[in-house]
Amino acid sequence: ISGITRLSIVLSGQDLVDWRKPLGWQVGYLGEKYDTWVHQPVDRPIRLFGNDFFEANTKTSWYMVPIVWMPLVIYLSWYCYTLLAQERTRLFITSDYSILVHKYSFPFIFMFGMFLWSFIEYCIHRFVFHMRPPAHNYYLIMLHFLLHGQHHKSPFDGSRLVFPPSLAAIVIGAFYLILRQMLPEGLGTSLFVGGLCGYVVYDMIHYYLHYGSPRKGSYLYGLKAYHVKHHFEHQRAGFGITTTFWDYPFNTVIPEQTF
Repeated sequence: ISGITRLSIVLSGQDLVDWRKPLGWQVGYLGEKYDTWVHQPVDRPIRLFGNDFFEANTKTSWYMVPIVWMPLVIYLSWYCYTLLAQERTRLFITSDYSILVHKYSFPFIFMFGMFLWSFIEYCIHRFVFHMRPPAHNYYLIMLHFLLHGQHHKSPFDGSRLVFPPSLAAIVIGAFYLILRQMLPEGLGTSLFVGGLCGYVVYDMIHYYLHYGSPRKGSYLYGLKAYHVKHHFEHQRAGFGITTTFWDYPFNTVIPEQTF
């Protein structure tokens, strides 16, 4: 996509960090200069930690995401369908009135879970990954850089385009526990597995938007162009990855989408 080479300039002469050393402990000292610095992309690998074990756990090959999570998606899908088939899962509207959750509703619950994930994806990307850490807070700057800032600083680092399963498991487990507390097992788990599948699709699409070559005029081509604009021109807009749907109601659509 035109423009990506022109925009990905290595500003080595203006750098505020020592690239020979791990950046994880340096970025917090940038203070008010951090936000500008982190949005000046470079085409070079980043080392976050000096410790080899910690550093290795921040990198993941793209194929590890489906290898780890898709067997769980398949198993839980089967489990939920068989659980709903027992016709004992009821959603209580009031203490006296409930609705039977039928086994044939599983595909619709699954798809709704994927839809909910797209909203969660948008919120995490916008409000967590793109928070503006206070210039005086060393630890919040460092946290922002570890979570997402390093991706904007080095968007072509293929080893950090998907989430390491060990770290993703913490967030995924939290979502599972929340849904299990809020809803009956069959319903809550069905929503969860749909959301988990949505997450896998998200990570795979995100990787493809950086390294794939979609056919011009296709849906993925439009998403790739949109994501390129997010990285290099409009970092405060265009938070949708798998879809631009949520950018519209929240008024964060990238203006003048002339790719």
